[in-house]
Amino acid sequence: MEQYNHFAYGLELTKKMKLFQPKAENSYHQAPNSDTLASISNRLSEINYPVLVAIDGKDSTFIDNEAESLIKKSQFFFMVLKIADNDDPQSILDAQAECEANCLQIQTLMKLHSSKYQLGLTGLQLGSFTLASIGPIGDNLYGEIMGFIIDAGVTTKIIDDYWV
Repeated sequence: MEQYNHFAYGLELTKKMKLFQPKAENSYHQAPNSDTLASISNRLSEINYPVLVAIDGKDSTFIDNEAESLIKKSQFFFMVLKIADNDDPQSILDAQAECEANCLQIQTLMKLHSSKYQLGLTGLQLGSFTLASIGPIGDNLYGEIMGFIIDAGVTTKIIDDYWV
């Protein structure tokens, strides 16, 4: 089974979505879960074009499916951000609405890939998507943060290398 690569998926999104053109290569950023919003914001300062930030899914919870399997539930995030005028509330709302529409398109594409068992999205939990408005990030970036969960089985084999 193909494993989901969040950072590669995010990079491909920036290359294929109109929002990020013509600066697709510069529009993609990545961050580990351990990064704070302040550190992400600092890295995105002085950017004046739309960006996508992929935040990895290293934080997980586990469930027992009561069929001798343990399931790892990894949470991932995409932030879709667009420049807006801090002094104009309508500009901020417009940026957030456009970013939300793009997040919904990302969600639709992910559901399509999941239904076709592509790109490691087989375990995508369709009911796990969350959307929240965010901003300002950097100097004037506003948008949406979209979270989702991908389930994966956990190997329960004892590996001798870890034991004395």
